[in-house]
Order: sequence, then C-alpha cells, then structure tokens
Amino acid sequence: MGKGGCDNKIVDPAVVQITPPPPTAEEVEQSSPNPPPQPPTSRPLTKITPSLLSTKNTTSECWIAYEGSVYDITHWLSKHPGGMRCIMSAAGQDATCVMNSLHKPETLAKHMRRIRRVGVLDVGKEEEQSEATKRAAAMAEDFAKLNDRLIKEGWYVFKPQLYWAVIMRVTAFLVLGVRLVLHGGGKWRQEDESLSGGYDATSLACLLVGSTLLGLFFQNVAFMGHDAGHFSITGSLTYDFYIGLILGNTLTGIDLGWWKSTHNVHHSATNSVHDDPDIQHMPLLCFEERLSENRWSTYHGRFMPLLDDLLGKIMTYQHWYFYPLMAVARFNLYIQSIIYLVQSCPFIGGGDSTGKQKNEGYKVVNQHTGETRTSYPWHKGARMQWSLQAITIATFWFLVYSLLSRLDLLSAALCFVSSHIVAGMLHVQILLSHIAMHYCADGSGSTDAHTAPNGHGEAGYYEWQALSTMDVACPPCMDWFHGGLQFQLEHHLFPRLPRWNLRRLMPLTDEIFSKYDVPVVRKGFVEANCMILKQMRDVGAKVGK
Repeated sequence: MGKGGCDNKIVDPAVVQITPPPPTAEEVEQSSPNPPPQPPTSRPLTKITPSLLSTKNTTSECWIAYEGSVYDITHWLSKHPGGMRCIMSAAGQDATCVMNSLHKPETLAKHMRRIRRVGVLDVGKEEEQSEATKRAAAMAEDFAKLNDRLIKEGWYVFKPQLYWAVIMRVTAFLVLGVRLVLHGGGKWRQEDESLSGGYDATSLACLLVGSTLLGLFFQNVAFMGHDAGHFSITGSLTYDFYIGLILGNTLTGIDLGWWKSTHNVHHSATNSVHDDPDIQHMPLLCFEERLSENRWSTYHGRFMPLLDDLLGKIMTYQHWYFYPLMAVARFNLYIQSIIYLVQSCPFIGGGDSTGKQKNEGYKVVNQHTGETRTSYPWHKGARMQWSLQAITIATFWFLVYSLLSRLDLLSAALCFVSSHIVAGMLHVQILLSHIAMHYCADGSGSTDAHTAPNGHGEAGYYEWQALSTMDVACPPCMDWFHGGLQFQLEHHLFPRLPRWNLRRLMPLTDEIFSKYDVPVVRKGFVEANCMILKQMRDVGAKVGK
C-alpha cells in the first residue's frame, strides 16, 4: 500500500502497465500525516439518578445538578467567592433554583462551562415521580417564567435616582446625630446647684437625641449595605463590592465578607436546623426544639450545646429577655466580623490556593456522643481584597474613637450604648420574618418540615420560601423604617431584585402561590412580634423541662 492509499502493483513485463486511478479525498485524509481535525464523537452522557446524586454530598466528592445536568464541583468549593458553606447546603441536590436566584445569568454562564460535567439528571418518567416532585418542578417552571418576564421588563435595571432620598436621609441622620452628640456631650454634667438634679436637661436631651439619630443611621445604612451584598445597587459585582466596603465596613463596622458568608447560606438553606446560621443562637436563644438536640452546625463547625438544668430553666424566659438581648446584638456582629477576618486571612496558612486538600477544616468530636465531624475551612480570597476589608474595618473604629474621644467617659459610654440599642431594632427586623415559621432538617427544598401544610412532608425550593418566611405588612410611608426587609418572602424568591420593586412584585408571586394552594403569611409589625414571642415561649417551655 503506497502513500496514496492504492495498490502500486508491478505486473508482468509483457503486459502494459495500467496507471492507477487518482486517490479519493477520503483516502488522502486517512493517509495524511497531519489530517484535518474531525468533530469530536458525541458519546451518550451518563444518566444519574437523584438517589445516586444524593450520595455525592461531601467535600471530597461534591456533585450538584443544574438545569438538568450534573456537575462535579469538588475543585470549585475552595474557589467559590461566597465560600463553600452555601454550596454544601445544596450538595447532592438539584441546585438550579437557588443558583438562579442568587446569581446573574451571565455569571453562571461564565463559570459553569469551566466545571466538569459528569452526566445528566435522570428523574425518571413523569408517572413514576412523586406528587411532591412534580409539584416542585411545576412551581419552579412558573417562577422561572416570572423571572424571565422581570428581566425583559427591566425590573433588575439600576436606577440611581431612587437612592437620592435614601442618601439624603442617612446623611441627615449622621450629620445631625454627630452635631447633637457633640453639643450635648459633657455639658449636661455641670456641677451647678441652680440646675435641677445637678445636670442640664437640654444638653442631656441633645446627647440622647443625637445618639438615637446615630442608631437610625446604623439601621438605614445596613439596608443599603444589604443591597450592595446582593449586587442590586449597580448590578456590577465589582462596583457593588466597593460600595459594600464603604457602607458595611467603613460606616457600620460589619465586614461585607462575613455578612455574605452567613447571608448566602441563609438564602440557600432558610431555617435549616443544621445549616442556617441566622437561627443558631444556642444556648442563649432556641427557636425550635431540634436546635437543643446537640446537632451539628455546618456553618460554625461545632456541635450546638446541650442545655443543662440551669440553662434549661433560663431558656423558659427567653421571650422575656429577647428584646434586651437584641439591644446589644450588634456587638456580636463586630466580634464575628473580626473573627472572620482572622479566619479568612490569606497571609496566614497561605492564600489563593485550591483543590481537594483545601476542602477540609479540622476534626470535631462530640463530647456527649463521641461522634466525629469535619468542619469546613474558611474561604481565603485575594490578598488585596482582604486587605481592603481589614483597612475599612479599622477605619470604622478610628471614626468611632474620633467622635467618642471628644466626650467625657460617661457621655461617650451613654452615646455608644444608646445608639446601639436603637440600632438593635434592625436585629429584631432580621429575625422577625423567620422565627415563627417552619423549620426543616437539612438544606433548601427540604424534607422533615414540622407541620408542613402541603400534605407531602417535603417542599421544593420556592414552596419552602413561603413556608419558612413571613412578610410584615406596613403602609408605604413606613418603607424607610423597614428598608425592604418587610417584603422578606419576595426578597427570598428574587434576592437580586432591587427592593424598590418588591412591593409591586407581591401580586405576581401571590398568584403563583395561590395556584398551588401555598399559604402566604403576611402580618402587621405588632402581630408578627406577638407571634415570635409566643413561639419562643412555647419552645422555651418544652426544652426547659
């Protein structure tokens, strides 16, 4: 066989040699030392059942399903900017709904093509699916169509003119607050016998009013920081990150990185006993009985403490000390922010590294049962980003010192404490929408929801948002006070949507929930507070026995 792919046979000399026909194009391509590239042979993708997918839920082998395909995201865990905790809350599950709600379409399109696709999700024939599965799929399709409509109609479009009133309001709170604090601080403690009680009531009132305005400043700036954390101010990840550093770190002392690490998990696993850090406050507060069962906290990497006799008796009064505790809750956020900066510091233990070896933290042994669990490591991002977070946090405390150092010690303490008591209203607002609602054992779209009204014992992602989240009804004139948190259900359904659109979104989401007979809870501020106090009273009485 020659190069041309034909037989160059030598025949008998007496026979005239016949010239062979020219080679065909196919023969040339096959015999050429550098044949042109051929399209890859399409091989059938592996079909992966939900039961097999559910076994791939560890940091050493982590799979998720997205838009019908199954991906191995093990090596992406340590790279995810939001940390691995929110991913692990959906590990081994179909994460389509939660991923679409928290990420921009272009962000997912950019990163998902870099992740190894291992197969397609095989949910079986429709007649073989459970009613709960078909119900969740139908509801997810309806919400996906609604999201497409919102995108086409420009609901996600950035409108900077809507922030002018907010900026003017928080600026007024800050300027007037600082002015009044400096005017009244130190002057109210005048040792003058002509003054009633030995102090100047007008100066004291200025100090207290100024401190109240500073508390309102902290509360209202936090609403804007919340928008930045969800990238719903400009829609740009880069711009909103820098805006978040100003609003969160510099002006309120709460680290944006820490907030995102907790808040992303809260959205992906709302009211999950194991995963949601927003409900894990043992041993001070217990919102649901299972939280007192020494369960593992995936976020904190520790077993939640058991209640001894003394703590059990104290817990029976949690509905009495709830509000005083919320008045000082902000100090815990300061501490958590600093702890997070230390744990996520890329200058300690190396940074910017990835891979399976970076997916495990440390071993934790349960002192009561001997059970051993492995914690998740903290995400260590770019060194420049971490440095900016640390510098802006330090800037906040420098500004606080600059103000308080101009007052005497008692006035400074009074200003600092009273302003934080006022800002404590924010923490009541944060917890208000979830404490009195349903809780589940694991993850989003979870099973084992107590008293789930759907009749299936489990719920899909969107239905679970309605079961675990309550709206606070209020007139539009009070929107400034609640900062969009009163539309908590709508926010959980579409986290990236600017809060200005949440009120007019309610009829659209209510229509879908009504179609599937899913109850939507919407209560007034006072009634909602009564509901959470009753929940804490009942739970405290049970766990305190």
